[in-house]
Amino acid sequence: MAEVKSMFREVLPKQGQLSVEDVTTMVLCKPKLLPLKSLTLEKLEKMQQAAQDTIRQQEMAEKEDQQIAH
Repeated sequence: MAEVKSMFREVLPKQGQLSVEDVTTMVLCKPKLLPLKSLTLEKLEKMQQAAQDTIRQQEMAEKEDQQIAH
């Protein structure tokens, strides 16, 4: 990789003290809301509910068929 030349050149003092002022401060950012349930979990629950509904419908149809047969 080629070194990129900047407009400014670094200057270090030959005499005296070198001081660096670096004050760390807290930065407030926008709160991020997380869903209580993930989308995948919601999809799985919907699929499970649909499967249970179809099983119930099949069981009801079987009971009706048995009652008609007797």
